[in-house]
Amino acid sequence: MSIRQYLSAALGAALMAVIAVPTHADLFKNFKADGSIETRSFGIDNEVDQNGTRDDYRAETNYRVMVGGSFDLLDDVHGRLELTKNTFQGSGAGSVQDLETSSIFNNAYVKVDKVFGAVDMTVGRQYYGDPNDLNVYFGPQNDDVLSVTSLDAFRADADVKGWVRFQGVAGKINDFDLNGNVPNANSDTDLWGGELNSDKVIPKGNLAAYYYTKQVKKGANVVSGNNTLSVGGLRAAGDIIAGLGYHAELLQDAGRDNGVAGAPAYDGSAYFLGLHYGNELKAMPVRAKLEYGRGSDNFVAIAPSARFGIIWGEHTTVANAPSTVNRGAGSAASLSNLKVADAGIGINPISKLGLDLNWYRFQYDADIGGMSTSAGTEYDFIVSWKHSDNVSFEVNAASFQVGTALQNTVAPTSPITRLGADVKIKF
Repeated sequence: MSIRQYLSAALGAALMAVIAVPTHADLFKNFKADGSIETRSFGIDNEVDQNGTRDDYRAETNYRVMVGGSFDLLDDVHGRLELTKNTFQGSGAGSVQDLETSSIFNNAYVKVDKVFGAVDMTVGRQYYGDPNDLNVYFGPQNDDVLSVTSLDAFRADADVKGWVRFQGVAGKINDFDLNGNVPNANSDTDLWGGELNSDKVIPKGNLAAYYYTKQVKKGANVVSGNNTLSVGGLRAAGDIIAGLGYHAELLQDAGRDNGVAGAPAYDGSAYFLGLHYGNELKAMPVRAKLEYGRGSDNFVAIAPSARFGIIWGEHTTVANAPSTVNRGAGSAASLSNLKVADAGIGINPISKLGLDLNWYRFQYDADIGGMSTSAGTEYDFIVSWKHSDNVSFEVNAASFQVGTALQNTVAPTSPITRLGADVKIKF
């Protein structure tokens, strides 16, 4: 039996265990299995103390396995299940019980076509957004541990006569039971909002407007009011001339945290500008980028995944790593209290080999806590090999030159250095 047949059987058994299906339903009509196996290996030094005289070298290999299946329940009703599992090298041999308790359904949804003749409706646990989104993204994360996030939601997609496309979502990030002994003890975290976009407004481009709200109910923090964050934005992207494109985005916070004294308002803002180039030079693919982004010291995004650089952008899960320090109420993978400029150039000297060199400059928008605004400068060199359309390898080297805001006051300050290797297999 092939691996695809094994996966089909496993997913079918899981589905039969969690839903009831009419006896006449052709459950596995047009069934397609898919998935990926990823590894991320790295060794990093001076990550949290920026002190070369102390031994804090850390080396890991993390894994992410994703196994999914898509199928038709009816001609206009489609389903998907996807199991994900994260682990790390050295965690010991796994058992069937370990697999059962540590594997998660990050996709478990049905999609109904053309509700009311126009709206595609997706219901269940699902991914949402783009992996490089500055505001909202749920899905496989490009961090050091290869984590995965997902959302329980109702999603609607519609095309309005070919002129405007709409996507909207209403769901829960966290859901907790009500406590019958405490009035109004709802402690959920909810998300709702949507986006309108059109490629008919800007020549060779797309213009989008969006507005999303995340609300943490008062029971989650045992406080007197809800914490409501809304983020609205405008985004434009397209081509200037052949091979040269642009991206521009403006974000504005709204809402209020009624769970703390004074009920402070969310009024931060951010913007991002970028140019990217891709073409061939003497039959060799060449690419380049130039970007600048700024988020105010009080800017907060909902669930961002804006990752700049290998050290700054990927190492966001360890306390006191550079991108986790002095970020206000925002997350490490965001533009919160940050000015970032970056440039990169890459070339494929032969069809399967890629060479890329990237530079990043990080500054805080405000010196929260009396720190200076210079966070540091990062240099990344990446060598990639595309074995096939479904198999790729990458090795990389990164150096983070520590800025004055993160330098040690007594102990010596040393650069953060990292060597890494990634493997990705899709099936």
